Amino acid sequence: MRPDIDRDKLAKRFGAWIDAQGLSYRQAASLHEGLNPAMINRARTGQVLSAASLLALCRAMGADPLEFLILVDPAKQKQAVTAKVQRETEAHPYG
Repeated sequence: MRPDIDRDKLAKRFGAWIDAQGLSYRQAASLHEGLNPAMINRARTGQVLSAASLLALCRAMGADPLEFLILVDPAKQKQAVTAKVQRETEAHPYG
């Protein structure tokens, strides 16, 4: 098992918190040390955050960071699949 952050859960929780506070991204950043508008946008859209950013967000909204910790089984994790297509380096069927 590999530890990871449930970014969807964090995005929903942080979005609900900031909406309930009635704060813009800039207002939240000015009121809570360690936050900035770009970080807030990444959190709201479920993007990857540093551990320090996660902790700053959790401190601002009074949440336990462990609430967002998940253990991922790499064998069951979604993986992108590349379609089989002819590559430039493969022989051309007509040549």
